[in-house]
Amino acid sequence: MSDNIGFLIGDISRLIRRTFDERAKEIGVTRPQWRVLTWLQRNEGISQGALAELLELDAMTICRMVDRLEAAELVERRSDPATGGPGNFF
Repeated sequence: MSDNIGFLIGDISRLIRRTFDERAKEIGVTRPQWRVLTWLQRNEGISQGALAELLELDAMTICRMVDRLEAAELVERRSDPATGGPGNFF
């Protein structure tokens, strides 16, 4: 029975991911981009470095993803109020 439960959980997870990907495609984002948008919504003003840590991704990957989201006008980069440097998001 436990083998069947593990299989079912894996299969359900795959189906949920597939359904999500189909719906996300309709609005022009990928699942990883959606994760970034969700974390930004929950942590407005978070730095790019802190976002990379939360998502367990390297800084360059986050930078490229945010570049694409910014080009699609889904996020806006803001200067860090403490340093005046780039890296915070709205």
